[in-house]
Amino acid sequence: MKAITITREYGAGGGEVSRRLAEALGWQVLDRELLHQAAHLEQMPDEELDRLDEKAVSMADRFRLHPPHQRYLRGLTEAARRAAQQGNVVLVGRGARHLLGEMPEVFHLRLVAPREWRIERMAKLEGWSLDQARARCLEVDRTRELFTRYFFGEAAGQPAQYDLVANTARVSLEEVTRLVSAIVRSDAAAASRPAQARVLTLSRELGAGEKGFAAALAERLSLRLYDRELLEQETVRLGIPQAEIEKIDERPAGIFQRFRPGSIYQRYIEALERIIRELADRGDVILVGRGGNCFLRDDPRAFHVRLVAPLPVRLRRVMEYRWVREDVAKKLITESDSQRRSFYESYFGVDWADPLEYHITVNSGRLGPAALDLVAYAAERHWSRSESAVSHGPTRNGLWN
Repeated sequence: MKAITITREYGAGGGEVSRRLAEALGWQVLDRELLHQAAHLEQMPDEELDRLDEKAVSMADRFRLHPPHQRYLRGLTEAARRAAQQGNVVLVGRGARHLLGEMPEVFHLRLVAPREWRIERMAKLEGWSLDQARARCLEVDRTRELFTRYFFGEAAGQPAQYDLVANTARVSLEEVTRLVSAIVRSDAAAASRPAQARVLTLSRELGAGEKGFAAALAERLSLRLYDRELLEQETVRLGIPQAEIEKIDERPAGIFQRFRPGSIYQRYIEALERIIRELADRGDVILVGRGGNCFLRDDPRAFHVRLVAPLPVRLRRVMEYRWVREDVAKKLITESDSQRRSFYESYFGVDWADPLEYHITVNSGRLGPAALDLVAYAAERHWSRSESAVSHGPTRNGLWN
């Protein structure tokens, strides 16, 4: 890798991660410096670009004869591309991921965290009241969202745009740094196996996992894999033919169907929860789909991963694996996404695609074989930290800029 871009929610730790990565790799950080370079390239005063920096474009600017935001974006694009081509650089914010497009040898990282967590963190860091921190967080979130949507479109924030999306409320900034450094250096060596039970939940888009990804990950980590095997256990528990279970497996249900006493849907979800919790208690398992991350949301042993990929990659894989035409593959993907999204919404009340529901969201389409290395390394680090916390008691959660 020659460069890293960091897209961050306010308070999620982008500044600290960029500095830690630069120190670990011996690279340069370009944050506001990128703005100064853009100003120099466009021969604009720094204060003029500062007025536009990561902010929504005013109506007055949009209708000027020579809109300043066009020069702002042109200067940023050229500055970002020059820096990435030179290499050994971490580019922070300002749409750098989208400015660079699909330039090779660039790793794209996005940092997210729940808003309330970010508010509390920034209040402690800056000595603000919670109301002050909340107002600042809401303001910056809004302006960055408008900026991103205006210049780069609605899809700019989707997980499939990035190599890795990390939830820093679950994964510390130090661990994010270790993970990205290891992948960039291609030295994600295996950690020593912890003695405690290990649990990994794997949520995936259709076509996002290479065929056999879960099995290869299970073999790499010496874990037992439960995917279709969960169906077999559900069949035994419920005393219902597997063909009947498959009709409702990972599919949504209406309120009446879910809560009607003795309904197959109610029995299904209750049995599924018992099975998943029992398997987690035994440990050393990978649980694929079926809301495992929701059932085990607060289980410290569990590491929650979601696999995504750009649509063209998903289409190609589904066409290859299922021997179908592109139009059929597209229909299968659309139906699968809709069913899984509705399943999570109807049973758990959450957005299946929300990165905040996981520790990390990994783009197997962009990373290819390295996705397996990244997930395995991150999971082993998580279990090692969890075991250490159990052995030594809770540690103070550090605060970073």
